[in-house]
Amino acid sequence: MRRIFLVLALSLSLSGCATIQAIETAFQLGTASIANPVTKDRLNQMESAIILVFAGLNAWKQSCQQGLIPADCRNQIAEVQVYTRQIPPYLSQLRAFVKNNDQVNATVVFNNITNLVGTVKSQAAARGVTIGS
Repeated sequence: MRRIFLVLALSLSLSGCATIQAIETAFQLGTASIANPVTKDRLNQMESAIILVFAGLNAWKQSCQQGLIPADCRNQIAEVQVYTRQIPPYLSQLRAFVKNNDQVNATVVFNNITNLVGTVKSQAAARGVTIGS
């Protein structure tokens, strides 16, 4: 009974948090294109959204480590980490492309990161963890 309460509390805190709404706002930017270039502002919004996604995933991981959620959460987190580990190198590349105003490569990397974050959110949601809406 205690675990159910804690899982419910965790779910409500993650989904109800006002800062999580920033994830949705940041990724409503859509994909980048030549007509919709990657600017420093869009890069900053992307980084802010990624920080929030990782914060939600860290809360999931901490709940798992503390035994507050079912034991199979370790395998679930490992499956999601396959995608999250790809984000930091892409983000470094994106920063360099935006700094050098290489819009073609920045667009490709921006869209890759957007797809990865979408995959992370959907994988987490499939396992009962809401990150954003």
